[in-house]
Amino acid sequence: MNPCPRYEESLILYSHQELGRKKVVTLQKHVSQCGRCRGYLDKLGHVFQVIENHYRSSSDLFLDIEW
Repeated sequence: MNPCPRYEESLILYSHQELGRKKVVTLQKHVSQCGRCRGYLDKLGHVFQVIENHYRSSSDLFLDIEW
C-alpha cells in the first residue's frame, strides 16, 4: 500500500521521530483519517523493527567475541 505522495516523506521522518511538532499534529490528523497512510506507517514500523532486531543481534555477536 502506497501512502499519499504529499505525506510520504513526513511519514518516514515521523517514524524516526525526526518530524517537527507542528507537522506531527498535522500528520497525526491525516493518518487518523487515511487508511493508506496509516497502513504505510504500520509497515514502516515493522521494517524498522526488523532492522533494529537484526542490528541488535549482530551487535550481540560482536560482543561475544573473545579478544
